[in-house]
Amino acid sequence: MKKILKNTTQRIPKKIQLFILISTIVLLIALIVVIVTTFIRRRGRDSDIITLTYANANLGANHNDALELRMIQSFMDAHPNIRIEIDQNITSPWTDSLASAARQNRLPDVFMLEDISIKAANGWLMDITSHVWADVDFFDLTGSIQEAMRLGGTMYAVPFAQHIHGYFVNRDLFRDMGMEPPSFGVSAGDFVEAIRAATDLNRPSIGLNHAFSFADWYPGAVNPLLGFFAFDGLGFALNSPEMREGIHLASELYSNGYTFDGIPYTGNFAAGNDLGVFMEGQMAFFYAGSWLADLMVNQAGFDWEFIGVPGGRSVITLEVVGISSTTDHPDEAYLFAKWMGHGTEGSLQRLKYAQEMDVIPSSWPVSQNREVMEELFQILPIPGLTEVYESLYRALIDGLRVLPGYMQARFTAPTGINIYGSRLADIGVDQLIRYSITGYAYFPDHGNIAEEIARYQFNSASAPFLIN
Repeated sequence: MKKILKNTTQRIPKKIQLFILISTIVLLIALIVVIVTTFIRRRGRDSDIITLTYANANLGANHNDALELRMIQSFMDAHPNIRIEIDQNITSPWTDSLASAARQNRLPDVFMLEDISIKAANGWLMDITSHVWADVDFFDLTGSIQEAMRLGGTMYAVPFAQHIHGYFVNRDLFRDMGMEPPSFGVSAGDFVEAIRAATDLNRPSIGLNHAFSFADWYPGAVNPLLGFFAFDGLGFALNSPEMREGIHLASELYSNGYTFDGIPYTGNFAAGNDLGVFMEGQMAFFYAGSWLADLMVNQAGFDWEFIGVPGGRSVITLEVVGISSTTDHPDEAYLFAKWMGHGTEGSLQRLKYAQEMDVIPSSWPVSQNREVMEELFQILPIPGLTEVYESLYRALIDGLRVLPGYMQARFTAPTGINIYGSRLADIGVDQLIRYSITGYAYFPDHGNIAEEIARYQFNSASAPFLIN
């Protein structure tokens, strides 16, 4: 055999042998080039992928949280060069977790905010003003929400979602009692009269679950120049005639047994709590918000409507997200925040998923884009929702996330006011209002002090953001 191969090789001319050798070497080199190039391209594609970290408290296990996870995945599907990683290190207590992350220089690129001003003052938030002004979807928000997002002339966050607060009304109860059910736009005076008229403990029926929310909405319902909790643009007008009147009416309804929490004996009602009484059809008005819509749609056995609050207004609590000041990818982070929040494309995708999953979201889109609203009205069978949404340009914006100093002004700052002697010494504004409604304090005696404290807290927290 060796002799045959040797003879065969000898019969091949040397030029052809050289050609074969060179061709083999060239093919080997080409193969190596292809392998190396493929490897480099793969590495290049991997290095082109941008990773954003994201933290939000709504990424748990219930159906609304599952919707959020689908939204994240759909964003990555639409943007294959961006990967979203959930930062599991940011947990409750939220601000403490963020503070710890900031100290270690590992803030998430995009994260939910419990408040804007404190995080901005700490230097944790990127100034996104230029992104906002270049974002056409931002201008599909109502003017009230656009204004609420500004600190001085700067934007540090975008709205993620909104919870709309107001009254659910049992229309059947009013008809059964021979009265016309109140509807959206009812005046504050007629609303209070309807509460009284619907209360008959022998029937039994009760007008309202509680009246503590009067301090939030009543001033703005009777005076269009006032906002949530009597905010007048410069602070909280807690000593205003409107606030004093609202607290007086709430106290009158409570003390005379027109609210469920104000009646001394609830034995006439089979349900042991206010929501149960309302769902049993024995309560005229129930103050709640968008989170109750799922229960109402699926379980309410009577004709009902959501009417916002009197005066043709509604209360909005915003959920907001910010972008870290240390992010390496500000444009992509804004794109993602917009997709999850106020953007038209993301809002439509969210509603599509909600329909596919057959769920009613606990929070509703902030966008006033006509296409978004039409889709919303189709999938949310909530009587009165159209009127409420079309009036949101007049909404009362809850200051919880957006107003500097709100938590201190509304809840935690001591006023120096003592109620019931030393046992209730140095209470906060919220406690003062509650004790005034339940009859343990007389608000006009303390309104000026409460207003001074609240304005001071707002002004102090606003100072870093004032335009020079």
